[in-house]
Amino acid sequence: MRKSLHTDRSEGADPARREMLKLSLLAAGFAATGVPAYPAAWFQEGETVVPFSDIPPEFTTQRSPNPETIPGQNLIAQDLRNLKSWITPIEDFYSVQHYPVPQLDAGQFRLTLSGLAGKPMTLSLADLKRHPKVERTVVFECGGNARRRFHGMVGNATWRGVELKTVLQEAEPNLSAREVYFWGADRGTEQIRNAEYEQNFARSLPINEAMAANAILAYEMNGKELPVIHGYPLRLVVPGYYGVCNVKWLDRIEFAADRLMMRFMARDYVTIMGREVNGRTQWIETSVTKMRIKSVPVRVSRSGARFKVFGAAWSDGTPLRGVDVRMDGGEWRPATLDRQNNTFAWTFWSFEQAGLNPGEHTVVSRATDQLGRTQPDNLDMKKSNWENNELFVRKFVVS
Repeated sequence: MRKSLHTDRSEGADPARREMLKLSLLAAGFAATGVPAYPAAWFQEGETVVPFSDIPPEFTTQRSPNPETIPGQNLIAQDLRNLKSWITPIEDFYSVQHYPVPQLDAGQFRLTLSGLAGKPMTLSLADLKRHPKVERTVVFECGGNARRRFHGMVGNATWRGVELKTVLQEAEPNLSAREVYFWGADRGTEQIRNAEYEQNFARSLPINEAMAANAILAYEMNGKELPVIHGYPLRLVVPGYYGVCNVKWLDRIEFAADRLMMRFMARDYVTIMGREVNGRTQWIETSVTKMRIKSVPVRVSRSGARFKVFGAAWSDGTPLRGVDVRMDGGEWRPATLDRQNNTFAWTFWSFEQAGLNPGEHTVVSRATDQLGRTQPDNLDMKKSNWENNELFVRKFVVS
């Protein structure tokens, strides 16, 4: 029997109690301070890397061999085999954009807040910087991050800016406002029902989620001015959500009564998933929003007869219950997790195995969160490109 996308181990639990548990767990995500900088356990004397054998020679993290006109524009993924730092350096952080990158002048930049607002506002970057600066270290991945890129369309960075909730409250949204639209300055032409329309990139959040998501309007990345390719001069960062929700080149926020149904909310970044209901297959379409729980092995090393597997795991901010590892199709065994100081960031893990015989071997990891949701064995009934969190089996050869 195929496992569901999210397995709930608390079967029969009161839904209201489960929701309260989830909210309390998420609220704790930023409560702790102090984060690790480097995975020290990954750098031991006398250890050698055992290469993965499932990566083709032509694999590249670059989307184009042509010279970059904007720094970082060719990097579609990072090579997780080279993962060294808990914080992803800017030069290793993937970039995705659907329209041409806009060239914006910070001095002329204005963020407008409009729509169902009792106090519409226009704010310069200097106005935003007068608010208290807040910091979020957040992992997010592209909604299409998958095995073809060896799950490298992911990064964990530190963003600084102003709390989104503070700015939204200052605009005094009307009681009839149920959604918040986030508009980027990037735009392109879309064909809709045999006609062409110019549209800006946009995403929306329910207003209660926008107010409670620990989101920020970021103007710094890893202690530096926000790079152009990552949204300069201002972007939205929403902890726990896929990258598409973190709107770059943000220049307009709009309060509205209805859900936004633009391309990137209603027609694209939509997951098509089948499920069996009363002996027939029912197809469900859902918008890509919060990240599915996920883990990936990224490196195998050896010291004599002992082998270590290292990896990373992440979720929508719900703390991890654990990561299990299976070698060569055997039993699942628990990995050792780094301390989860910040549940909205990724967590590194390690696993030891002794006495592997020469030849090809397999390793796979499976993360589970505190709500009992775990990675599915497969996503055979998913017919779209998004939310790929199925088990990722890696191969390596012992000589």
